[in-house]
Amino acid sequence: MSNSSEFYANFKNQILLSINTCMPCKVLAYNENTRTAKIQPLFMVKEMNRPPEKLSVLEDVPVLKQKYKVNGGATQEYVPALSVGDTVLAVFCQRAIDDAAEGKLVYPGASRLFDVHDAIIVGLL
Repeated sequence: MSNSSEFYANFKNQILLSINTCMPCKVLAYNENTRTAKIQPLFMVKEMNRPPEKLSVLEDVPVLKQKYKVNGGATQEYVPALSVGDTVLAVFCQRAIDDAAEGKLVYPGASRLFDVHDAIIVGLL
């Protein structure tokens, strides 16, 4: 492989490694009233010539709730019952969710893309 081909292959890999889509996480704390959790991502990161490191703990991560119509009756919301130690799947939104999480129409800008701070827990693994 030529030097330029190797450079571009490494460059592409570094960009792809910086995009967060989803990852398993361990629940460290859960507040059922606010439906937020404190989680530890279970994937580690490694830089060249350094040992692997844990990602930072994520705080106040929203937990997805569900709304169902049971037996043709009224619609009911179901709040997840997470426990410390559960392994969950967290997805990372394409853009910042700060205002959009409140149901507002927003223009999020491009300062945060696929950032771990825009995580939502979608369920147990």
